[in-house]
Amino acid sequence: MLALEDITVVSLESGISAPLCTRLLGDFGAEVIKVERPGVGDVNRHWDSVVDGDSSAHVWVDRNKLSVELNLKSDEGTAIFHELVDEADVVVQNYSPGVVDRLGVGYDDVVETSEDIIYLNISGYGRDGPYSDRKAYDMVMQGETGLILMNGSPDAPAKIPLSVCDINAATYGTISTLLALFHRERTGEGQELDVTMFGGMLSWLGYFPQKFWHNDELPERIGMRHHLLTPYGPHETADDQYINFAILSEAHWELLCEAVLERPDLLEDERFATNEDRVENRDALEPTVESLIADQPRDYWADRLDEAGIPWGDVNHLDDVLEHPQTDHLDLVKDLETEDGPIPYIDTPIDSDTLEFAAEPMPNLGEDTDDVLAALGYSSGEIEQLRADDVV
Repeated sequence: MLALEDITVVSLESGISAPLCTRLLGDFGAEVIKVERPGVGDVNRHWDSVVDGDSSAHVWVDRNKLSVELNLKSDEGTAIFHELVDEADVVVQNYSPGVVDRLGVGYDDVVETSEDIIYLNISGYGRDGPYSDRKAYDMVMQGETGLILMNGSPDAPAKIPLSVCDINAATYGTISTLLALFHRERTGEGQELDVTMFGGMLSWLGYFPQKFWHNDELPERIGMRHHLLTPYGPHETADDQYINFAILSEAHWELLCEAVLERPDLLEDERFATNEDRVENRDALEPTVESLIADQPRDYWADRLDEAGIPWGDVNHLDDVLEHPQTDHLDLVKDLETEDGPIPYIDTPIDSDTLEFAAEPMPNLGEDTDDVLAALGYSSGEIEQLRADDVV
């Protein structure tokens, strides 16, 4: 069963955050109608052309959707949008600040005729406040929320290569929509929702705010090290590979020293008596551990860490992950059947005895316009006239 199979979502989306949110809703079974600018479409369609002429970003975030070209700057286009919303359960939008209100398709415009609509705004900073008028993209938000200056090596800051701020907003957008649907099922009430990239990333700052509030401590850039724990991270082995392990407890520390490294004397060193001591004296401890690991090949340490029950793993390239035995076992890579042939994709990583997930290919620009308008009651002649008038 598809959990959201009776839910219709109309989306005014661009880039990654809102498109990924609606793709997740589509994965869960919702009918997602992606409203796009005629002849242009979503910007994510044009970033590259590596997937049989399609953009890799478009393939990532736009499966399980219908594409409708609609000129929202025309009165007819706005009227059609309202007709779509009247038949929908959810609206999702992440246009630049103020755009939906200027076009007459904001929450206050649609709630007049769709009182139980759930209207999700995804933005950089929110609908009000000193930064509300500013546009925001992932790179900008990584800097604004502190990620860049806490990430990287002591010599240079670094961004996270994934669109982590967009993914964060998409995740919170999906969660908030599901919560609002559950609330509506209980009460019959729709509502307007706001999810911000700024707020979402602050919620992902973990323990760092606590260390600042209570210890006046700002996170230093420490590369592959961990701010709270050591030893922790990848270590180079004698055969030029890496073994990646984590010491999270005193029990792990004792096992590492005695069973893995065969250096019980480290347990007697007062500098390393507790985790806080080890972090404080990491410049003395970590070179010792690194030199020991560098003396033996990867497989030697893998066996020892396994036997000791210490969490460890490899440091893989992307191709290693996509061909990983666990990737195969979990059946995570599947094929979308498209008119150009099968396209591999990463499936929804949820295993359930009852839930199913949709797997329809990403739409070509406007390919569903006629069908969606026909479902609203427009004749083929009326649709052709709308096309002639540059409405669709």
